[in-house]
Amino acid sequence: MTSNAFKYSVLAVAITTSLGVASTANAAKSVGDSTPTIDNIATATYSIAGIAQTPVESNKVTVNITQSAAFSLTAKNVDGDLTDDYNKLAVVTPKGRVAFNHTLTNSGNVEDTYTLNLAQGGDIPNNPQGAGSYDFATTNVTYTIYNADGTEKSTQTVTGTVFQNTNIVLKPNERADILVSAKTSGNIGGDSQNLTLSATSAFFTASDVTKATLTNIDNSVTKVPVFKITSKVSSTLNLNDPTSKVTYTVTVRNDENAPYAANANNIMVFDGLPAGLRLADQPNISVSNNATITSGNEGKGTSSASDSIRVTLLNLAPGQEATIKFDVQKDQAETLADLKTTLNHAAVTLDLGENQIIYDTTDANDTQQNTANFYPSTDDSEITDGTVNTVIGSDSTAPLVSNQRAVSIVSPTKKEIPTTTTANTLVTHSAVISNTGKETEGDAVGEIKLTITSGSGNKVTVVAGSVELVYDADNNPATPNTTYTITRDGNGDYDLSTAIPKNGAPAWTGMVPNSTVTINYQVESNEAVVGTTENTTVTLVVGGQDAPTTGDRLVRNETTVKGLKLLKEQALNETCAASSTLTFTQGAVAAKPGNCIVYKITAFNDFSAADPRFTFDNVVITDTTARFNDKAIIQSASTTYVFPVKLDDVTSNSEIPATNSYNASASTSAISGTVTSLAPQKYAAMVFAVKLNPAGSTTP
Repeated sequence: MTSNAFKYSVLAVAITTSLGVASTANAAKSVGDSTPTIDNIATATYSIAGIAQTPVESNKVTVNITQSAAFSLTAKNVDGDLTDDYNKLAVVTPKGRVAFNHTLTNSGNVEDTYTLNLAQGGDIPNNPQGAGSYDFATTNVTYTIYNADGTEKSTQTVTGTVFQNTNIVLKPNERADILVSAKTSGNIGGDSQNLTLSATSAFFTASDVTKATLTNIDNSVTKVPVFKITSKVSSTLNLNDPTSKVTYTVTVRNDENAPYAANANNIMVFDGLPAGLRLADQPNISVSNNATITSGNEGKGTSSASDSIRVTLLNLAPGQEATIKFDVQKDQAETLADLKTTLNHAAVTLDLGENQIIYDTTDANDTQQNTANFYPSTDDSEITDGTVNTVIGSDSTAPLVSNQRAVSIVSPTKKEIPTTTTANTLVTHSAVISNTGKETEGDAVGEIKLTITSGSGNKVTVVAGSVELVYDADNNPATPNTTYTITRDGNGDYDLSTAIPKNGAPAWTGMVPNSTVTINYQVESNEAVVGTTENTTVTLVVGGQDAPTTGDRLVRNETTVKGLKLLKEQALNETCAASSTLTFTQGAVAAKPGNCIVYKITAFNDFSAADPRFTFDNVVITDTTARFNDKAIIQSASTTYVFPVKLDDVTSNSEIPATNSYNASASTSAISGTVTSLAPQKYAAMVFAVKLNPAGSTTP
């Protein structure tokens, strides 16, 4: 701030006073004359002849004395205007100290006593009294009295409280320099506060009270650095990778948008990392503006790792900004409490003197923050979501997002399929995606994708448009799961983020931690070969930020072609006796003309599961007679050998049907019968006998 100095023309005042003209000269000077008199009369007494005579007085002689009283009170700060009675625009910090200089001069020819006082406020044009004031108890006033020849006569320093009603005696042409080292109180940036110094002359109080008191008004404006602190983080932190690191950039700006901003010297910046973070192995710490930066172990963690930085010797004029950078990684010895909104706070400290220290931080919950003592309440605020804060003196910090992703695909399935499927006999395979990490998965494009590929045999293939997701958010059987459809994109991938709700399910928002998604899809077959097996491969493709590199990434689902198995066996009955013990075999039998051969045909439903879709209906078992023409005669009830055709359910392929419950019969062309229903893993058998013709005969 600039200070004000007052200069007054003594000559002009003296002239106008002597001429009896009403003076408009500077109010900080008073001049007056008085004319005391000395009247002198002599007396004498005498006697004659010892007798007293009448006393005698002489004539009166008169001496008229002219007394000239004058004093001035001058404001001496250099403030750009030396013609007023004000010390204006002196700069002070909140609750700081400011110097006001004054001179009280006795310019008359009589000794005078002056009573000095300080008072709050005072009216200065264009410099109104603001919210601040002065603390007289801590204000110091030094007054030094000088002789007429300029040599120092005495000096004394007292508090502003003690200074009140101080009397100073000045002889003609003596002066007193008065230094008011004023301590402000209750003032914040932008405030203006006034102080009045008055001097009252004892001489004029007695002779002309209108000229008895002179005043100077002191004015200071409050200026203070205004800090705008911003903390940003470069990327996410991958907790699956111990070497993963992020870069913090902290900027400190002396906000020039505050009209009361002032230079700041020897700023200190401190950043103590939250528990769970430490400076990286190679932290790359740096600071601009020729400041000094050091690392330390003063963060909130408890391990021995370096987890803090401190910047000192930082100077910022209004509009200047300093940039601080350092790399951070996970402290493996500590737990990071909040993986998604970890906040790293920076704090700025500036010692203004007079025990006034600004503490500004990005942490609104920090009880040490005291900017309300220095700035208007609207000129400091904190934002913790990383967005831009445009308010004067605003601070912001961005949350650190830490990712701990873990996903895998498990639970391959084995299914059986008919040789040729219809819409009712398609087979559903599945695979399970498990989110065992701490992040939501599959809510962003490209984060979780699948590919489903058929085997090389190309007889068992995936049914287009059949892929569904069944989402289990909590692994609680009591909570219903939700179902979604998903289609393949142009690259042949199924992206979970494109899942479409089905059956009233809510919109897809991804897999929360500890949830599962079951991938269901159908396969179909086309003239596949019974007994063959084909695989479909479901591959999990994990992308996005901090994609995990461990965990199962594919399952192979196995599809085995199943159907009706037919086993034909024969047994030699040499005597053709109905009671003969028969031994069936698939191998060749050595028989002689006239022997009998018993054939057994066993039908088996090879599907292993009790799936009603795979129960065979109307299984027709046939053996044509053309194979026996001119070689053997089929035996029946009408032949000598009584061994009729029988077809019935049996428990295994070694059992002979006991009855002909399915009414098998022999005709001139075939032996056949129809099993009305054959469930999975069930058997039915048909037997009949032939008698070999005698050697060389076409008849038995």
